[in-house]
Amino acid sequence: MKKIILIFIVCTFFLVGCWDERLYKDVTIVPIMGYDGEPGKWTGYFSHAVVAAPDSISFSTVEGSGVSIEEARLDANRKVSESLDPSQVLVVLLTTEVAKTNLMETFDVAYRMPRTRLSSRFVVVEGDMAPYMEKTEIMGKMLPDYYDENLKTAAFSSIIPEGDIQLAARLLLDEAIDLQLPYLKMSETTGVPEVAGVALFSDKVFSGDILDTKESMIVQILKKKPGKYAMFTYEWEKEGKTYPVTVTIVTYNKKWDIQDSKINALYKIKFNVNEFAYNHLDKDKSRKELETFLSKELTKDFNEVVKKLQEAKSDAVGFGRSVRAFHPRLWEKGKWQDTFSELDIHVKVEAEITRTGILN
Repeated sequence: MKKIILIFIVCTFFLVGCWDERLYKDVTIVPIMGYDGEPGKWTGYFSHAVVAAPDSISFSTVEGSGVSIEEARLDANRKVSESLDPSQVLVVLLTTEVAKTNLMETFDVAYRMPRTRLSSRFVVVEGDMAPYMEKTEIMGKMLPDYYDENLKTAAFSSIIPEGDIQLAARLLLDEAIDLQLPYLKMSETTGVPEVAGVALFSDKVFSGDILDTKESMIVQILKKKPGKYAMFTYEWEKEGKTYPVTVTIVTYNKKWDIQDSKINALYKIKFNVNEFAYNHLDKDKSRKELETFLSKELTKDFNEVVKKLQEAKSDAVGFGRSVRAFHPRLWEKGKWQDTFSELDIHVKVEAEITRTGILN
């Protein structure tokens, strides 16, 4: 009897299969999806792989429409010979009209289907969707690679935040911080998509406000979550001549002092000097002058960015998280986005030069 039971158990392993197995011969991979429209009337764009020969792969775009995001995909699915498989999607492009809807409701299917790739990115684009789904010779690479590498470079340079659609859902559900998504637009000189900054969300929808690349980098620093490199360039006037100054952040720390309806935020930042034609940084006087100049310019820019966030009612920095944790009276005044927009927030930056280059 024991032998029969043992044989039965062993045989069951040979009978087990993959319940969700999908063969590549039956599907076509979709690395990029784009959506346009409004609730009840969606248009989906799906870039899918086309194998012309064993060593030749290109990408074609098919469109579909429907009352929901999923129905738009199913409609497009009927127009191709193989089933569209979004399990390997890298980027989901959204027009500003789509971004102004509640993304948690619009993309409900993305958070329910087990084959969804949660490491893909939401990206907001300017204008019509169709041009963003077309490859041009200037790109020099396949469309999926172009988007993936450009977004990684932007995050590396602190222009956009690191994030995926899983993190986007967490931020949309968090009442104390607002979402920011990469923002793309067509370059006026090359005609190809380029990272132009970030799109600001207020509560769960796109506010309609955009920060440019420098402003969005400041937001990443205010959050204390920049990429590997964060550089600033200013023009310094000395002895009747203008000198460019380029510095890279080495290390920094922040301190927030939150009171009734006021926040004082202090950022002490250490810089490496990349470019400074005036030189003389081996002299204490010149170095102190440059530190004072950088502190003044950065303080001005940081405060201007905070003001833009308040006007957009978008707490992309996450001041609300500290308020919710340690200042319940301020938090309970009302909806955080409204409270945030009325706060007296002042940022002060203290710059320190720690590295001046390989020459004195």
